[in-house]
Amino acid sequence: MADLNKFLRSKDRITEILNYLMRNTPENERTDSFINNLEKSIKIIDDKMEEFKVKGLIKN
Repeated sequence: MADLNKFLRSKDRITEILNYLMRNTPENERTDSFINNLEKSIKIIDDKMEEFKVKGLIKN
């Protein structure tokens, strides 16, 4: 269960950074690329957590 908490904390932190960038930075290629990478990271974490749930390794 500790690993799940680490995933959730990482996702929360990535989401905080993403929200900050979307609110406080002007659009440019570099920022947009970084935002896309953060969004992909969040999706990967969500997908992995769902995969673990399906396998029965974590409970909701």
